[in-house]
Amino acid sequence: MLKKHPFLALIFLLSLSHLSLAKSPLTLHAISVSQSMSAFYMYNLSEGQSRYKTDYESFLKSADQYLDEYQKEDSVAASEFKQQWVRLRGDLNYDTFEGSEYFVPGRTRIQFRSYLNKLYKKIVGSINSESNLPQQLALMELSVEVISARFFDISSSLYGVQSLTSEDLQIDPVKISKQFKEKLIKFQKIMTAKAIKRDLSSVQGKWAFIEDTVINYKEQSAYLLVYYNKRKINTLLNKSQSTLLAGS
Repeated sequence: MLKKHPFLALIFLLSLSHLSLAKSPLTLHAISVSQSMSAFYMYNLSEGQSRYKTDYESFLKSADQYLDEYQKEDSVAASEFKQQWVRLRGDLNYDTFEGSEYFVPGRTRIQFRSYLNKLYKKIVGSINSESNLPQQLALMELSVEVISARFFDISSSLYGVQSLTSEDLQIDPVKISKQFKEKLIKFQKIMTAKAIKRDLSSVQGKWAFIEDTVINYKEQSAYLLVYYNKRKINTLLNKSQSTLLAGS
């Protein structure tokens, strides 16, 4: 369709370039890694439903692409992530695991978690309260993905919260959720575009619905509701970023 309509193709490319202004390649990589983790463990929890395999394989490919872009942008800064990701990437495949069909080896789980911890800390350190609004929304999007990924990780782990290390505990879902809700309220007040206000209000409602389950690792059987709602939240936050950038 886009080949037949060059103008539509141009609009589509411009929309992607606008979105890239809000999200650095590293932020996009981190979001994709978080999403791949959620889908990777949903495949485990669902005992092999193919749609989650399709999801995690797609998100892993996106993570590869964005890390390559980050490497082109800053090869020195990207080198530490690239080396760790390459070592981890080959293990993120259930076909390589021995024994139980949906069992994830503890070493792989720890390395996957550690990598996301490192990414999140790096990005939080680069996006502060003085950053522009699109970047703040991008950080909110990432934050929901990170703590949701942690929920799916813990829900699928044999040892649950007991498997969390002192490093893991530095990523505090309760604290992150509190900051997320404060920003939602703040941004709804300062936004003038009705569409963004409406979308952020919807995000607020959807997060309230799953928050307690996600941050306190409760009702781990409710993973389907969490997966569905966190994807809707991601869509709404992306929509808000696009609307904001289109009007800038």
